[in-house]
Order: sequence, then C-alpha cells, then structure tokens
Amino acid sequence: MALLDRRLLIVTGKGGTGKTSVAAALGVLAARQGKRVLVAEIAGERLSGLFGHAPVGHHETKVEERLSLLAIEPIAAAHDFLRGQVGAAVHRVIFQNRLFTLTMTAAPGLREVSTVDRLWDLTRRDRGRRHPTYDLVIVDAPATGHALAMLRSPATYGGLARGGPIKKRADEMASLLQDPARTGAVLCALPEETPVNETLETAASLRELRVDLGLVVLNRTLGTLLQDDEADAVGALASDASGGPSDATGGVAVRAADCVALRAAAPIVVEHRRARREETQRARLREGLPDRVPLTALERRPAEVLRADLGALADLLAKDAA
Repeated sequence: MALLDRRLLIVTGKGGTGKTSVAAALGVLAARQGKRVLVAEIAGERLSGLFGHAPVGHHETKVEERLSLLAIEPIAAAHDFLRGQVGAAVHRVIFQNRLFTLTMTAAPGLREVSTVDRLWDLTRRDRGRRHPTYDLVIVDAPATGHALAMLRSPATYGGLARGGPIKKRADEMASLLQDPARTGAVLCALPEETPVNETLETAASLRELRVDLGLVVLNRTLGTLLQDDEADAVGALASDASGGPSDATGGVAVRAADCVALRAAAPIVVEHRRARREETQRARLREGLPDRVPLTALERRPAEVLRADLGALADLLAKDAA
C-alpha cells in the first residue's frame, strides 16, 4: 500500500527527531499530488508557523491550496464528541463546567480516546455539508510513549464497554487504526544509539497493536567525502602539525602554511568519524526493521525549517512515500 494512499498517517518518534517537519513535508507532497490534505498536531501548535500562517487553534483552517491545518486540543476534542452525542443543550448543562474539565485532565486515557475519536471523524469520507472531506489526514502525534497510549486507547475503552454506542464507536476507531489500507505509521529517528533503540522498540509495539508501519525517517545524518584510510592519514598529519613546524632534528619538517591547512582539515576528519558511527546505527536500524518498510535517510539541515524548505524535504521523501 502506497504511504500517501491511506486515509490516516500517524507521525511519531522520540522528541527532537524532526517529526513535525516530516509531517508538514508529507502534507506538502500529498497536496502536490492532488490530494485534499489535513495536517493536524496534538496539544501544541508549531505547524502554522512553518507555513507562515497565524495560529489556527482547534479549527480546521485552509492555509494553502488543498492543504489545511488543525491543532487538536484533547479537552476540546472531548467536548466536541459529547456535544455530538447528546446535543448542544444537554452538553452545556451537564459537561461544560470546571468539574468535567478537571475530570478529563485527571482520568487516564480519556483525552487519548477523545483525540482518536476526533481523528476518526476527520477521516470519514462524508462529513456533511459544513465539514470538508479529506483524502488524507496526517497527524503530528506526541512523542512515542504518549502516541502508543493514544493508539491503545480505543481497544482499552472498547474492552470496558460490553455494548452500546461507546462500544460501537471504540470498535470503529480500533478498526480504523488496525486497517493497513486506511492507516499507517511513520517513525522518525536520529542516527544515535538511544533513538535507534527506541525506534526499534516502537516498531515492535506497533506490530503488537496491529498498526502498519509504512516508513521510517532517519533524520540529521552526516555525509563524508573521505575514505577511511584518507581520514586516518589526514588525522595523523594534523596531529603532527599541531605542535607547529619541526626543527632541523625533528625529522620531516612541516611548513607553517601546511600546518594551517592540516589544522583546518582536522574538523573534517572528526565529522568523517562521526558519519561512520552514524552508518553503524543506520545499519542496526535497517537490520531490525522488516524488509518491506522503507528507510529514508535525510542529511542534516538548518535547525529552523521554513516553508521554502518543506518543498525540498518533500522531494527527498517522495520516492519512499509514493
């Protein structure tokens, strides 16, 4: 199943792995392919800034042709769900109060299942006249621990209810998440031991939850222009040159100009060795993932991603997201 042919993509990863920019770039790529796309983030708002737009809040807002944004606030999602179930008047009397908000904040799992319910609604093909229908909903999900709790929540609540509308809705949400034709996950990682370990653990958890893993993105990798023997030779010469030119009894003399050049090359050697360590982590990641799951490596880029950068990032993702 092509990644962008699903109805829902959940983008997650360890904090700081670049999942927000990956989610935004996938949205740009899907819109470029002619899809009506919504990119949503949960309990925060960074996406609107990436697109040079004012904050959109808990409202679906079109920011570009075929591309809309939404910042899902879990408490607001719970109120939306209840309002739809009991009607605006009853909701206002029973649930729209401080006590209910405190309950939602404290009760484990309620916010997560309400958020998934919001996503389920966003992926429906016919949402009625007042709500747009999207071909693809991309979610900039919380970091992996919270994202997995969110993905578990429908099955948890479905198991608590023996029947009735809660059981039916929970089963519909679980069916969406576990259907590889409709839902896929994208994991973001860094080429370091701890993020790679967490990514492999998350991939195993997704298999247990029956959520299809469609793509892994290895962010902020380094390239190298040297061969190992070249790096070793330059490193040795730079070490010799660190004390300056030798005297007449010191063997091979290194001219002052050569010293400057070799010292300037030393950081390149350091970067080369780091790139080699990253290649080891990339190999570990590839070996631990199923063969069918694409692994895309993205080179390091400026910390601040701008709208102009998203198109280039979308190009890099296009091959494995097609």
